[in-house]
Amino acid sequence: MPLHQLMIRFENPEYVLLLIPVLAIYLFLFIHAEKNYRRLMRVLSIVKKRKKLRYLILLLKIPLIVLLILSICTPYVESIEKKPIEYGDIESLRKVPASLVFLVDVSKSMNYGNRIGDVRTLLSNLIPKMSYKDHLVVALFARDTEVVYEGPPSNFTVKLKAGKRYSAIGDALSFALSYTRASSLPTAVVLITDGGWNYGSDPLHIAPLFKNTPLAVVHVGYGTSSNPDLLREISEKASGKYYEVNQITLEAVESLTEHLYSEIKYSALRLRGENYVQCITKDYTT
Repeated sequence: MPLHQLMIRFENPEYVLLLIPVLAIYLFLFIHAEKNYRRLMRVLSIVKKRKKLRYLILLLKIPLIVLLILSICTPYVESIEKKPIEYGDIESLRKVPASLVFLVDVSKSMNYGNRIGDVRTLLSNLIPKMSYKDHLVVALFARDTEVVYEGPPSNFTVKLKAGKRYSAIGDALSFALSYTRASSLPTAVVLITDGGWNYGSDPLHIAPLFKNTPLAVVHVGYGTSSNPDLLREISEKASGKYYEVNQITLEAVESLTEHLYSEIKYSALRLRGENYVQCITKDYTT
C-alpha cells in the first residue's frame, strides 16, 4: 500500500494561543529577575562570571515552553494512503466522486405497456444508491436530446413523460460521448430504452467509440417496437453491460440497481485510474 502523504497535525490546535500569554509572563519574569540579579551583584560586590552561559540557559527555556504548549495541543502524525477499491465494494465506491449520465428514451413507444412507468421505478431506486459526492446528469431523448437535470443525486425528482415522435438512440449516444470527454470526473453512461430506434445516426456506428467510456444498456419492455437484439449488439460493440428490466418487483429492482451502480461506477473509476480511496490514520506515539 503506497504512502501518499505525511503531515503533523494537532488534535487541539486552539491551545496554541496559550503561547502568547505564557511567553509574555516568562519575558516579564525574566526582565524582573535580571534587574534583581544586578542589584544583588552590586550589593554583594560579586564579579559577574559566565554571563553568556547564564543568558543561553535562560533563552533555552523558551523552546521548552513552546514544546510544552505543543504537547498540550496533542500532536499526531497523519498519514494518507491510497487503498485500491475492490470490485463490488459499494461503500468504498461511494467515497470517490464520479459522474453518471442517464439517457432516458421518452419516445411514443415508451408508453406501450407502461414502459416509462418501469423506468420511473428503476430510477427512483437507482439514483438514491448514488453517493452525495457523485454528479448526476439526466438527459431525455426522442428526436432530440435534452438535459433536464445536472447536479447532486439528492436534488433530483423523477418526473418522466413519454409520447414524443422518433427515437434517436445514436444521437443520444453521441451527445453522451461528447459530455464524458469534456467531464473532469470519471464518467459512465446508462442508456435506458426499449430499443425502438427509428431516427438519426446509427447507434451501432457510435457504440464502438465507447472504448474509454463505460456504457450500460438497460432494455425496458417487450412486444411492439421493442428491440432487445439491437441493444445487445450496441452493448457488445461498446464493450459495455446489458441489462433487462423484465420484472419490476422490489427484490428485482434492488438487485439490478445495486449491481448496475457497482459495475458502471467501478468501470468509470478504473478507466481513469482513480479506483482507490484515501485512508487517513493518526499516529500519536511517534
